[in-house]
Amino acid sequence: MAERIIVDFDDEKDSGKAEKAREENRIVIDFDEEIIKADSEGTEKRVEEIIPDKKINSGFRGNLHINNSYYTELKFPEGIENGFRLKFGINLKDEFFNAILENNIYIILSSRNGNVYLIDRQTGVLKEKIFLENESFEKTGLVYENNIYLNSLKKIFLFDEGSELKFKEIYNSTPDYFIWSNLNRHKETLIFTEFSPVNHSAILKAIDLKNQEIIFEHRFDVKDFVSDVICIAEGTAFILYDSFILIYDADKNFSEEHSLEIKTDENSFIFYLNYRVYITTHLNELYYLDLPPVNYKFRFSGIKNNYINSIGGFADNIFIGALDGWKYYKSSGLPVYSFDDEYENKIEAISKNVIVVSQKNKIVFCNLNRFQEAEGYVISSKGNEEESVEIISSVISGNEIFILTKNGTLEVFTNDKLNIHL
Repeated sequence: MAERIIVDFDDEKDSGKAEKAREENRIVIDFDEEIIKADSEGTEKRVEEIIPDKKINSGFRGNLHINNSYYTELKFPEGIENGFRLKFGINLKDEFFNAILENNIYIILSSRNGNVYLIDRQTGVLKEKIFLENESFEKTGLVYENNIYLNSLKKIFLFDEGSELKFKEIYNSTPDYFIWSNLNRHKETLIFTEFSPVNHSAILKAIDLKNQEIIFEHRFDVKDFVSDVICIAEGTAFILYDSFILIYDADKNFSEEHSLEIKTDENSFIFYLNYRVYITTHLNELYYLDLPPVNYKFRFSGIKNNYINSIGGFADNIFIGALDGWKYYKSSGLPVYSFDDEYENKIEAISKNVIVVSQKNKIVFCNLNRFQEAEGYVISSKGNEEESVEIISSVISGNEIFILTKNGTLEVFTNDKLNIHL
């Protein structure tokens, strides 16, 4: 229920001037609806569609393209002093390294200590806590049509969406290898990497979700690093390692490696946006590859920062978190807006109207239609104000924003204020 109703009666004589003033203070981000639709494969979740019988997909950094984008109609409530409110909060008193997942009923969290939490997404009530002995969840699984796939260091578990919650182990890693990456997916093919510190080698693996059998493997030697993220674009998986990019065509069940002329490292980002695959270099430069590729030579976008701690976007809009605030660019390299701050800002989640930015234990909701408008909230440990708090994940879903801290505080903010203009 809305907490406040504001009715504005504009003076007819002044309404034109007022509207002009509002427009002068407004920066509008143009976007292509067709591009947004193309980018939202398996992830579009409008407010009215989040119902018990809706099939929901969820994954690391928002979608298969890992560009931190969430395709919702959430709007920033302009003209209201406090447009968001805390819907509920819960302190799980556990340790988390991975991201929030969701399906039609639950918010799904998995901890370093082997606990899986299923929390009612509407009420915040903890419905299930499942302990898996000798398991540790440090990477993010995924949700496909409400079914939950979680990967521990050695195993992958399926939590069935049926009326009675059931889970089973569907995969156990190769001896001496650990599941290294967050899970990703193309259609009904689960894609991930394993890594062996002993053998200095890695394996790209693909599992058919229908019969839960391995359908593809690609082994490769690793000298320096293999990325823990896999980007899916145009039916192809892209993985960075050493000075190479490994690609796997999931439709043709074919893989190959290409040498990079630019230097990447374990901190490099890779994501897909607007028919381009982007990667960041060890010098915090942003390069791109047009798809479909003529060759695998990446080009410089013109975007460079002293430090990039997070990145993503939608259509041709790119947002970067930095040590001194956050930046907004067009894909052409044109800088559009820069928010300067004395604190490090991290881009947690992006929608076409709102971006969610963290400053360690503070979460900030920024209006992308009027940049001077933002709301910030401090996330604290319930019952222990002295405990250090660090935000590690945020998800935008419908009219709600879910926030998770490393030490197990989950808070959910909602935009349900109502403006009526007559």
